[in-house]
Amino acid sequence: MQLRHPTSDHLPDSSVVGRKLCDYANALAAMESLVSRPHDAPDVLLSVEHPPTITVGRRGADNAIHGRTLHLPDGERYPVAIHEVARGGSVTYHAPGQLVIYPIVQLPKLAGPIGRGPLGDLGKYVRTLEQCMVETCAAFELSVRVRPGFSGIWLDERTKLASIGVGIRAGWSFHGLALNVNPHLEGFDLITPCGLSGVQMTSLWQQLEQQNLPTPSFADVEADLVARLGQALVRG
Repeated sequence: MQLRHPTSDHLPDSSVVGRKLCDYANALAAMESLVSRPHDAPDVLLSVEHPPTITVGRRGADNAIHGRTLHLPDGERYPVAIHEVARGGSVTYHAPGQLVIYPIVQLPKLAGPIGRGPLGDLGKYVRTLEQCMVETCAAFELSVRVRPGFSGIWLDERTKLASIGVGIRAGWSFHGLALNVNPHLEGFDLITPCGLSGVQMTSLWQQLEQQNLPTPSFADVEADLVARLGQALVRG
């Protein structure tokens, strides 16, 4: 499986000094190109950070968006792009410090249990993404869990750490997962996360700091999660 880091012009932000961000439109274009390939083309993981962006999935609604400008504690303001996209789920917010991974994989060709049947098992695929994130958080001493009936990973029924929204086209998966490593969480006030009232977003750093535990670098979290996904999403 190939790992790619599509990037675009850097947006200044203290949490991502030295890293490049990928404009969301560039990521969409990359995914559109990758899902148009033949079925025997290699599987690819796109690993990115986006500038402040709101995406609206197939179950999203305008009333889940409450603003279009990010106000940071230091007084800086950033306009927030909004994209309607062909993935499952509702409204999601992306920002620097959030690890976003888009697996572009041929679901029917993956090893079981995901690759069972002519279309593959989408539910097992989503559960696999969740399990990889649970294991990555555990590797950095944070215990998280899945919540039956709700995608992503959670601290409890009201506190969410990561979101998942995927689409399938011609057997190819696209879109994917977003794990909050150390983003400015103020941006989530612009939306009703995942369209669920009462849900609060948190981050790996925030939770570890509250427990007086060491915080890993973004690169270390990325390396751990990419390795787990590479091991879990293999062709049969």
